[in-house]
Amino acid sequence: MKFQFLCSALREQMKHNVGQAIHLWQIGFDTGQFYRDNSLWSDSIPHLGCAFETAEILLTNNHIEHELCCEWLTASGILLAGSFVKVNSNAQAEETIWMAINRLQKELVDSSQSNIWINRYLQQLYSQLNLVITANPVSNRQEREDKTSELIH
Repeated sequence: MKFQFLCSALREQMKHNVGQAIHLWQIGFDTGQFYRDNSLWSDSIPHLGCAFETAEILLTNNHIEHELCCEWLTASGILLAGSFVKVNSNAQAEETIWMAINRLQKELVDSSQSNIWINRYLQQLYSQLNLVITANPVSNRQEREDKTSELIH
């Protein structure tokens, strides 16, 4: 992931302590959602960023149910991207969604029996990506074209 909300020591700790990682995801997600519910977009970003990174760690480690990790990654990524949009950081919103899409597409390759529900999460992410792009169609046009080209090849 290109963003870093977790310090390297905490990131390493989350890799080895699944219970603590689950707790960190839940606290980050709930706190970020609270701030979003109160239109405190900037305050929600670090919490949702921690949740997003933690969901990716949990997905990578395969210690809990695979579909649940994909759901957490998708949900926290969509909320994080939405908060970025609200603070006029559309490039970061788009990058967040692309990170989630790329991570879930890797899961499609690694576990073909999960295709149906992974595709459902990807559809949610692509819908959010469309909203971000249409909210600011001029910004990062070349970057989007490059990413689309990468996906095709």
